[in-house]
Amino acid sequence: MLESPELMQLMLPVIRADFELVQTYVYSNEPPLDCPITVFGGLQDEYVSREDLEAWRAQTTGSFSLRIFQGDHFFINKEQMTLLQALCEELPQLARLKA
Repeated sequence: MLESPELMQLMLPVIRADFELVQTYVYSNEPPLDCPITVFGGLQDEYVSREDLEAWRAQTTGSFSLRIFQGDHFFINKEQMTLLQALCEELPQLARLKA
């Protein structure tokens, strides 16, 4: 990406927005959501612990599930097919809850 001026021009606004979000976000304590939450994480993630992932449980009064995959913070790069399969399993369940 760094070697492609066209790709950099395309991605730079997205990267800047991500950095701005990280630098300016302030958590505000609100009542939990009334919807299911599924959290995905990497087993060898050095940045986000299992405890951090489990903390999402407090953000819903609905169902909560945690799916851990082999890999680090960027597990989605190596576990793409496994993640897509997990999403295919989760989405129909969510659709049934809305019906």
